[in-house]
Amino acid sequence: MNRTVQVLSIVFMLAVASVVSAQAPVKCGIVEIVGPSEVDPGTPLVFKAKVLETSKSEFNWIVSQGTISKGQGTDEITIDTAGLGGLVITATAEVIGLPAGCNSVASITAGIKPPPPTSGCPFDEYGDIRFEDEQARLDNFAIQIANQPGSSGQILMFAGQRTFKKEAAYRLGRAKSYLVDYRGIDSSRIRIVDCGFAKDLMISLMIVPAGAKFLECKDYIRIPLSEVKFTKPHPKSSKKRR
Repeated sequence: MNRTVQVLSIVFMLAVASVVSAQAPVKCGIVEIVGPSEVDPGTPLVFKAKVLETSKSEFNWIVSQGTISKGQGTDEITIDTAGLGGLVITATAEVIGLPAGCNSVASITAGIKPPPPTSGCPFDEYGDIRFEDEQARLDNFAIQIANQPGSSGQILMFAGQRTFKKEAAYRLGRAKSYLVDYRGIDSSRIRIVDCGFAKDLMISLMIVPAGAKFLECKDYIRIPLSEVKFTKPHPKSSKKRR
């Protein structure tokens, strides 16, 4: 009976020792790497390795994305995140020359936030063209809107110096009606903007990604109402093609 108790005691002590050993802190080498879990694109990303080692350690860092702008060879690096929006960076540090049994390698991961969406450049721009020609431009515009879920289409128009009354309202309404009635685009996804008057008539078609701000009219090309001449004939009703 006593021998059985002794055996069980030894087994218990070995089990406890195994657990303590598994939970024991690192005695030498890299304890951990610290740094942010996420940063904005363009913001320097800094990682620092914490090491238990009496002698001066030499580090070698490898990053999965971006460029190490400073700190290679030391316990702290800075990574340039310009242009890396939406990506994930993994940094791995290796301590050179540690004794056997020391933790010489460790890694850390951080995300780069996606850049804010922008409307970018106009999808298409044109002047005072026939409606039959405009329809072809609107067809391509409708295809791009349909291919980008959540996006919107924005149409900005400057009436020309020579115009007829309410030309912008007439042409903008006609273009939106064509996109909605004949191209099947939901009317809530089309925004039309009367930008006033410019020397020459101009229409801009914009694709606005989900979450992006709508663009405003360009003030620098406007002309005052006093310079506008309402001498342009009103066009005859144009039959829209399907």
